[in-house]
Amino acid sequence: MNDLKNKLVEFGLSDKEANVYLAMLELGPASVQDIAKKAGVNRATTYVMLESLKRHGLMSSVERGKKTVFAPESPEHLLFLMNDEVRHAEEKKKRLEHVMPNFLALFRAVEDKPKVRYFEGEEGVRAAREAMIDLARGTLAGRVFIHYDQGMVDLAQYQQDQRLRLSTTLNRVRLLYSIEPGLSLPTHAKNVEARQLTDAAPFNGECDIFERFLYIVTMRTRPIAVIIESEDVAGLFKSFFDLLWQATGK
Repeated sequence: MNDLKNKLVEFGLSDKEANVYLAMLELGPASVQDIAKKAGVNRATTYVMLESLKRHGLMSSVERGKKTVFAPESPEHLLFLMNDEVRHAEEKKKRLEHVMPNFLALFRAVEDKPKVRYFEGEEGVRAAREAMIDLARGTLAGRVFIHYDQGMVDLAQYQQDQRLRLSTTLNRVRLLYSIEPGLSLPTHAKNVEARQLTDAAPFNGECDIFERFLYIVTMRTRPIAVIIESEDVAGLFKSFFDLLWQATGK
């Protein structure tokens, strides 16, 4: 009997619904009192379970004189209900498959939007560079614009260990830099090819360009770093950098 009850629960009946239905199968047409006693469920709850079974199509009631008796529908109705559920599920699947291209278009539209992360403060900028190093793993080359004012020189010294770890990740780094008079150029790794911009830099801070993202940092008013993950945006900056790199090589 427990196995039959478990099957009914698997079908979707509650524990008490299963008890009441099994009791009805054993009793045949019976009063609510007899069903409640057989099922081990109180009378008030049995009424609730009977109404639920009726909605499932597993119970019917008839009037016998002044008394109402309840009778179970054939267990074969369970198969009918299951087949009906399968049919409805197949219809839902077909409707979902029909609109799936629309869902995917929405998903990809969001997926293709640039992902922007913002960091503030010295520790925030350090955390941003850690995130940048992780994103750069597996990347062969990097491109860097940087204007060295006192704040960027201090930052380079503060982040020297991170800069060295990044250089070991990349095969080659091209650096276009400007530096304010009187400042010493920070030490660069051996795989960094650096070219100085002789004209006054039209920017402040640093912009690191990779295949899939940008890392931007400025120290002018307060330490701020931004990471923009977007192949399209990175590709645009890469093109600007390469044009300027060619121009400075002449």
